[in-house]
Amino acid sequence: MSRMVPRHYPGTKAVVFDLGGVLVDLRTAEARQDLITRYGISPERFDRLTRSCFTSSRRSITERAMIGKISTPEYLTAFCRACSRRELEGIRNNRLSVIGSEKADVFEIAHQLREEGVTCCILSNTIALHWERLSSKRHYPFLNSFDHIFASHVIGRAKPRANAFSFVANALGVRMSECVLVDDSPTNVNGARAAGWRSILFTDADNLRRKIMRLRRGPAGAG
Repeated sequence: MSRMVPRHYPGTKAVVFDLGGVLVDLRTAEARQDLITRYGISPERFDRLTRSCFTSSRRSITERAMIGKISTPEYLTAFCRACSRRELEGIRNNRLSVIGSEKADVFEIAHQLREEGVTCCILSNTIALHWERLSSKRHYPFLNSFDHIFASHVIGRAKPRANAFSFVANALGVRMSECVLVDDSPTNVNGARAAGWRSILFTDADNLRRKIMRLRRGPAGAG
């Protein structure tokens, strides 16, 4: 990877963006309600199946899919069994409906960072089913502008586990302290900091721009 030295951002060589919720809209609440009302899954069962914080030793079906331990058919079958209305294609479409459109204003920030010599990558906790949709260059053209994309189900590691962050840093050939995570999950932000990265809790594009500008002050500017 041939990149210029990011002179304007001392101590920062890579800014690593989360995907869902940061670069791409998520429709989690709408999909959840649809599965409850149309397909008869209980809220408690849905929440157990979709738990994705990786804080328990017992992995949910979603967590197992996120690290590539189960296939898409196995993932969908688990949801189908939990529903009273067992229409596999409808449930598949529901799980795909979680993925929304690209956030152009956040991609603009990443583009500016790359123009100034910062390596910009994606580290996403995702599953193979969602990646089928996200891989569409027609629907998600901006994703191809990043230097590298690390998908959890491919690398077998997921945030907030420390091995996900060390894997990315090693792959990029940079120190942990030279990486900055941009993520909308406090759990992932805290996990990155514990692993030795710096991190920015994402709320919206305007706030992210202000926090990115702080990186110009050096390592103390992120957060």
